[in-house]
Amino acid sequence: MEHNLRYENKMVFSALRLDEVRSWVYTHSDAFRVAYPPRQVNNIYFDTHERSLMAEHANGVANREKFRFRWYGESWLTRGGQIEIKKKIGRLGYKTTQPIKNTIDISQLNWREIIHLLKEESSEEFAFLLDNLTPTIINQYQREYYESADKKIRVTLDYDMRAFAQSFGFSPNITFPQPLLNNVIIEMKAAMKEHQRMADSIAEFPLRCVQNSKYLNAMEYAV
Repeated sequence: MEHNLRYENKMVFSALRLDEVRSWVYTHSDAFRVAYPPRQVNNIYFDTHERSLMAEHANGVANREKFRFRWYGESWLTRGGQIEIKKKIGRLGYKTTQPIKNTIDISQLNWREIIHLLKEESSEEFAFLLDNLTPTIINQYQREYYESADKKIRVTLDYDMRAFAQSFGFSPNITFPQPLLNNVIIEMKAAMKEHQRMADSIAEFPLRCVQNSKYLNAMEYAV
């Protein structure tokens, strides 16, 4: 089975200097421009009771994955969301997705009801994972989208991050957030064949690429 593998490289900087980061993007020789309006990204991450997916990320396992439900917008009422299995092979990654048309009110339902609604529209693979994993974190952040003039390199800026631990309780915790560093995550993405193009583009940023997982950052204080 072939997947659209892409390179994903991250850099981290203080969100207090977000305007400076934007200036790097706008003055880059790749002529980055806004590709999509900014929006809030919301994720519910699932893991085993032993937190094995988190452990893979923490231990730097080359082949690892994350399982999440994602929707967009500033409401706890989800519309047009999707379940995602995000797999990483070193710095290459790809996603398998399952669209969810059901409207789900995260603020009013318990976890059993939420998972039931997700399973109603899920394939066998996704339903199996929903049966065998448990919600661990809800996170939210603002995302800006940029694309190079030749459309080969994409950049996202993620900031204003919040996370809510879900280790206890029958219903989602959307009231008590975790402490998080006030950072902006700069991520560059390109198709696998654009390896050198990606390297040249990254070289113009005055930051070094790092391993960074918003899921792992949120889970640091949740276990």
